[in-house]
Amino acid sequence: MLITLSRQLGSEGDVIAARVAAALGLLLVDREYTRSAALAAGVPAELLQKLMYEGRRSLAGEILDSLLGAPAGASGRLAPASPLGGVFTPLMPPSSINLEEAVQTIGLVIKDVASQGDVLVLGQGGQVWLHDYQGACHIKVMAPLETRVARVAEREGLSVAAARRKVRASDAARNDYLARYHNINWLDPLHYHLVINTGQAPPEVAVSLIVHAAQVVGRGG
Repeated sequence: MLITLSRQLGSEGDVIAARVAAALGLLLVDREYTRSAALAAGVPAELLQKLMYEGRRSLAGEILDSLLGAPAGASGRLAPASPLGGVFTPLMPPSSINLEEAVQTIGLVIKDVASQGDVLVLGQGGQVWLHDYQGACHIKVMAPLETRVARVAEREGLSVAAARRKVRASDAARNDYLARYHNINWLDPLHYHLVINTGQAPPEVAVSLIVHAAQVVGRGG
């Protein structure tokens, strides 16, 4: 089974992804997992960080918080061995790798892990890298702006104004990343089998919907 899940900050997408992965026995391939694999494959850490900043340098701090921060519970997790088997590193020394090549390496990591089956890819353009994979189910989790702002403010102890800046920065960064490197509008529902609004559907309902959709799509039905 193969699922990609794209989410907006404050939509509860991270929690939902973890619950879906647990319910279906899937490996959760999040940003930290892919980052560790890309590092093992020879992509310099500073280049991965620059990739997060590119195009939004004035909001770099907020983007780093929203895109590069490890999810709760991720501390202490062992870094995965490189799924590329050292193929990438000898071809190009780290000092010569550019942003586009770093993005392509992330894609190689995602495709390699996905080819092994039973994976949930969280974010990272998974819906693009795996769009033509047979049986892959692509999910979008969203919520109204003010709902997301309220959740982020409560969760992180921020003022409403600070939470709104962080949510808007995250939205802009994710939109820029997918437009720049994948040439898509990430909010276009045509990229997904299922779009869920968690302003209306609580996490437990979202999990049930995704599990059912993934099972149906995986069967080819």
